[in-house]
Amino acid sequence: MDNLTVWCVCVGNKYNVGYIYALRGMVKKYLTIPHEFKCITTYENLEGITTVKPPVPWHTWWQKLALFHPRVSTGPSLYFDLDVVIVNNIDYLVEYTNKFSAPANWAVSGHGGIQSSVMAWSGNWSLPYDSFKYPSDTERLWGDQEFLTELLVNDWQKLPGVVSYKYHCRGKGLPDNAAVLAFHGLPNPHEVTENWLLSYTQILHSHIRNNMHDYSSKDLSGTD
Repeated sequence: MDNLTVWCVCVGNKYNVGYIYALRGMVKKYLTIPHEFKCITTYENLEGITTVKPPVPWHTWWQKLALFHPRVSTGPSLYFDLDVVIVNNIDYLVEYTNKFSAPANWAVSGHGGIQSSVMAWSGNWSLPYDSFKYPSDTERLWGDQEFLTELLVNDWQKLPGVVSYKYHCRGKGLPDNAAVLAFHGLPNPHEVTENWLLSYTQILHSHIRNNMHDYSSKDLSGTD
């Protein structure tokens, strides 16, 4: 296998940069396969983080589609939203990098399709980037995962082991099959005080405390 890259995206100022460091720490703990951790971001001087400047000026979650720019990911790749919490070994996700893979959308809205909090793909796969029409697609669609669902229909693999904190864990605890918890919407992981979760988010709380000073984010605004 070619070298594995683990990606995140952080543009704008929605998340304290502690989220980037915490995600890197969780990946290091729960992914035993050699990999490089990279972040597409406008933040500067993130010590110990390999940063990639956004290749296009797309705002908020739309910047996630820049992962498929032909000069960005060039080998087997995993992506995680900044607000995920990894709770178990994720080596198995690498098996899904042969084709675009993501969790099935569990939202009660009934939209179905792709949930893009975690993604796997082979690299050098630029179909989403090549097909995306900004700004027209941003006007008619609600987020990158709606675009990916419309583009791929059923031509994608479903990732197991990724669950929603809000729908599957809140007030219940950790499901047996969970490897990654997605925190779509609110609350954010650092706002949750359930004791069972705190043992997994200690690293996040620590990094947030250590990164309260401002970083320069000059080019884009919005969220990851």
